[in-house]
Amino acid sequence: MSSLLTGVELHPRDVEGALRSLDTVVKRLAARKDARAVFPDVYAIITRGVAYEVHRGQGLFQEPRWISRLAGRFAERYLETLAWSLGGQRQDCTAWQLAHDYAEQGLTFPLQDAALGISAHVNFDLALGIWRTIEEFGDTSPERLARYKDDYDAVNTLLASSLPETLERLAGQYGCATTGVMAGRALRPVTSLVMLEVVRRWREQVWGNVLALVQARGEIERAEVIVRMQKHSGRLGHLFSLSSRVRHLLAAVPRHTPTEMRPLARLYRLRPWVRQPEPAQVPLAG
Repeated sequence: MSSLLTGVELHPRDVEGALRSLDTVVKRLAARKDARAVFPDVYAIITRGVAYEVHRGQGLFQEPRWISRLAGRFAERYLETLAWSLGGQRQDCTAWQLAHDYAEQGLTFPLQDAALGISAHVNFDLALGIWRTIEEFGDTSPERLARYKDDYDAVNTLLASSLPETLERLAGQYGCATTGVMAGRALRPVTSLVMLEVVRRWREQVWGNVLALVQARGEIERAEVIVRMQKHSGRLGHLFSLSSRVRHLLAAVPRHTPTEMRPLARLYRLRPWVRQPEPAQVPLAG
């Protein structure tokens, strides 16, 4: 295990444990100026909101114990992917391979790091985490699933309230010029509307995958759902990493490149990408 994760709770059981682990990871990654700090930093913002509502009681959530357990499992999954990345191991899905590899190679900008991580975590990890938490609690009745769905939808409120802080963090702490423009006075209303609508639609699709996993008749049907999630999240990962692939190509421009192309290669000062991501095994256990 990488020394960066020494002492980090890699298997948090609740939202408090999740938040402790995320805060520690962010601090350690940021200390070494690792671009992989960006995603857990913005991820921790929403996790703090969840923790507040869980502790408030009789607040936003009907099933706070279930939400807290889900938050722990959700963070556990992210920490698993980070451990693989720090150890030079392959990821089990394309979306995370792209997110970690491009950040590690210095081929991303902060908003892109956030987008790649959020997309992988929502579009691949989230349905698996919800399904496993439902299975752990043992009640798949329509009435209980409806309560879980209400709490799941309630998180959209926290996402909306945390967005301003997220944009400020990307623009201020990480110096993301792209975010600075998008979050400026003129564009912020449109930026917020578009971002929240995209995530809302992703999350609605995720719940459909949750129901498919719960209702699957055996491992073959369940594996088909997971493969579909893997492909969808991978396509989005390729979309969000398009500029990084262009930068990688420019980095590979040889020294004897025609004179007019050399300034472009020097502009990015990029290192070559050494690993080409591809889907690995489908995770069914856990």
